[in-house]
Amino acid sequence: MKKISFLILAAIVVVINYTPLFLGGYMYNEEQAVRRLYPEYSGNKLYEKTEGQHKLIVWSDGNQKMVTVVENKWGWLYRAQNSVVLVRTSQDEPFVRTWSATNHGGHDLSDTLLAVETTESESRKIIVTNEPMDEEPVADLELLKALSGVYIEMDVEQGYAIHYEQLPADQVGGFVFRSIDSEGKILSVHR
Repeated sequence: MKKISFLILAAIVVVINYTPLFLGGYMYNEEQAVRRLYPEYSGNKLYEKTEGQHKLIVWSDGNQKMVTVVENKWGWLYRAQNSVVLVRTSQDEPFVRTWSATNHGGHDLSDTLLAVETTESESRKIIVTNEPMDEEPVADLELLKALSGVYIEMDVEQGYAIHYEQLPADQVGGFVFRSIDSEGKILSVHR
């Protein structure tokens, strides 16, 4: 009887341990989920933000900074599903921006991750648009709203502005990032 009880208990432990892997790569906590995507993940979080069932984590492995989206399903399963690297090309560069979009199975929507790191101390918001490119960037924010298929405002917190959203696939790309101060003035424009 003890042998049967032990085998049943062992089977239950194995099922509990490996069930998330059969549910699309989910893990039991967010650190395991990120580590599954990036084995070198050390848990060195620089900033995190929650948007619905997604947590956006800025972390560093000592050499580079990454922004990773971790999905939380049913409150107890976690999966890292998208990630981008924040690469600074020079130490003098005050503004680093990147984005990633994934379209699953040809749907009309793309899972889009936008990430900015800024050292502009006056910067309070980052506005991301996709207006048609001209010689001179548009400076009027109301006109930008009218010209753009995408108009996203992200708050700058601790030097980071990150956002995750499903966008129409035909509107993804050609993003222009604008750094805005507390009075609504444009500090810098980055294409």
